Amino acid sequence: MSKYIVFALIAILILFGLPYFSKFFPTKECSQLTGNVVLKDDANYDKARLVSNFYTSKNRFPKAIVYAQNSKDVQNAIRWARCNNVQVRIRSGGHHHEGYSTGTDALVIDVSQMKEIQLDKENQIATIQPGLNNLELYTILNKNGFTHVGGTCSEVGLSGLVLSGGIGPLVRRVGLTCDTLISVDIVDANANIITATKDNEYKDLFWATCGGGGGNFGVITSMKIKVFPTSDVTWFNIGWDWDQPMDEIIAAWQDFFEQPDRNWFSHLDLWAKSFPEEELKKQPIKVLGVFFGSQEDAKKQLEPLLNIGTPASTVIESVTWDKAIQNIEASTAVFLTEKPEYKSTGAFAMEKLPEDAVRKLYEALKTSPSPLLNVLLFSMSGATADIAPTDTAYFYRQAKFFINYSSQWLKEEEDKKHKTELTALRQQLLPYTVGDYIGNPDPELKDYMKEYYGENATRLQCVKRKYDPENFFHFEQSIPPATADQKCE
Repeated sequence: MSKYIVFALIAILILFGLPYFSKFFPTKECSQLTGNVVLKDDANYDKARLVSNFYTSKNRFPKAIVYAQNSKDVQNAIRWARCNNVQVRIRSGGHHHEGYSTGTDALVIDVSQMKEIQLDKENQIATIQPGLNNLELYTILNKNGFTHVGGTCSEVGLSGLVLSGGIGPLVRRVGLTCDTLISVDIVDANANIITATKDNEYKDLFWATCGGGGGNFGVITSMKIKVFPTSDVTWFNIGWDWDQPMDEIIAAWQDFFEQPDRNWFSHLDLWAKSFPEEELKKQPIKVLGVFFGSQEDAKKQLEPLLNIGTPASTVIESVTWDKAIQNIEASTAVFLTEKPEYKSTGAFAMEKLPEDAVRKLYEALKTSPSPLLNVLLFSMSGATADIAPTDTAYFYRQAKFFINYSSQWLKEEEDKKHKTELTALRQQLLPYTVGDYIGNPDPELKDYMKEYYGENATRLQCVKRKYDPENFFHFEQSIPPATADQKCE
């Protein structure tokens, strides 16, 4: 038989034989991506891949970004990723400081365009999609005479806030954002939709969503939360320059706000001595917040702080709740560029910082060459402490204060210097503090599971093993499934 006849027979086999046999050995077909899909060669890819911290996301290049429009888009994205063996990242508001909600060669499932809301005024319940951010939900609810237990950063997505626990100006009066959660719809690692509540068969998953961190167990597509009628409050903002006794201000603020009076919420906002107050029109030392009471009562009770040194500015006035939220963000946020480069970390103070700690904090801020080194203290306790530390995944409920350390830089080559300084400051105060807030992640933590979740770490790993045993949802500092030697109930 000539070689030409052999070649002809092979060609016939390929053309007619393989299709016949392929029905017995079908090739794998993957689900198609649906929703608004952004690929690497799309014009808006470079913008879509970034998160709020340009520094941590500028060198991350996802395979694709899927802006889900509904639950089916999320399910299809998970099926596609599993079928193609592609890692996923989950993003709502894009405010993960360390950029873990994006990643090189990953499929980013972005739910920020899912913004539907249904408000049950009679029962004071809102059913919301995860793409709504703080400002959007505040605005919608305010028009209807309600508010939610949200944060003060307007662009933070609600699902990320709930999964972190959610620290905001109602933390003492009502509790954390996750404390208002009634039910949650989650697309799991197998692309199934689970509805979890505090009392149903998925109550362990519900427990984990209340402070267990974003991206660990699935993609939230809907939540039911409690909402609350709004009322006017007293807004206060007392500012000092660096010629005033900062150590006395810190001590007096702690004395005032360690008491779990639920009518008060406050930040103590401290900037380095080199802070450009003239340029930014902000005082480098501020005590600010809200009081659920009259201006007269606020002035009277704030006298211990008003009488320290000579405040450069004092505002105590009655405002709407919506305006108070805006004031808090406007007073504390400082970003000098549209592509900020910064590092943020934190710790909880279970008791007041002693004189030793206050002195270290004062000296660090006084001598720092970094004009945008900031220490922001949150008053905690109150309603947050009504719930036991193990009743939700959020563990540090008995903390008196949360301390947020951050530093920003404008020159790319200065990143290491600023990060080293910030880490050193946190280390100096570690003898007086514990842990860190998962909403304020730090990649330099040695035992991040213990730091973020305390005694709840093992239980979270057990929930992970139950709902995602293959660790499909994984990223830097994600929750790993419990190992065989870890006991799970």
